[in-house]
Amino acid sequence: MIIALAWPSFAQKEEEEEGIDTKTLAFGATTSNFTSLIGGVVARSSTPVAVRKNKSVYQYLAIEALSLKNPREYSQFTGFGPKFTPGKRNYLFSIRPQYGREYAMFQKTKDSNIGLSMIFAGGPSLGLLKPYYVRYEDNNAFVQYDPNRKGRITAVGGMLKNGIRGVKFTPGLHAKAAVNIDINTFNDSVTGLEIGTTVETFFKKPEILASSFSDNPQTFVSVYLTLYFGNKSIVKKKATGNGID
Repeated sequence: MIIALAWPSFAQKEEEEEGIDTKTLAFGATTSNFTSLIGGVVARSSTPVAVRKNKSVYQYLAIEALSLKNPREYSQFTGFGPKFTPGKRNYLFSIRPQYGREYAMFQKTKDSNIGLSMIFAGGPSLGLLKPYYVRYEDNNAFVQYDPNRKGRITAVGGMLKNGIRGVKFTPGLHAKAAVNIDINTFNDSVTGLEIGTTVETFFKKPEILASSFSDNPQTFVSVYLTLYFGNKSIVKKKATGNGID
């Protein structure tokens, strides 16, 4: 009888010492003050690597791919149907591999399905300048827009027009700080919001709009919002230790 009574107490103590934590893999969409409403896509993961003051620390890995705009861009109709962006020379795409840390501020429990954490991450920026193609009334071929060329524009090529032809590489660096709100929707699923700011600078000023229309920023300071969905898996942790088992 003594053994039977002691066993539940021992099991409960062991569970309190170890506890549980989760690692996540998620995908989502992002927007910022330098993008369109849906500015790009994101893949991100958080893996627990340590515990400090009973709060989990995660290894944060992510990759973002988005299209940046000059804040002076605007669209107008050509008169033949498609919208045209005056002065636009190139699209600017930024691919951002990220590495950093995520620090739990308020962790999810059995009674709470919302977690709050802080993210600090950064990495290289792989900038790609892709020509903005248009078609003039005196030529059937799509060519890169030239503000000095006379003639009416009859068609505008999309982002994928002519594939990778004419694409130029412009490298840079970026860093971000964010608040992550993690909402537990199902047992093995998660949805969340990442709200923060990113500072990104390119080694050379990218030509988005022609210089006769506007100066182009070399450094982009963005306020962004990312909505993501994904899956989580359970891992054990030591509540009083410095690492994750």
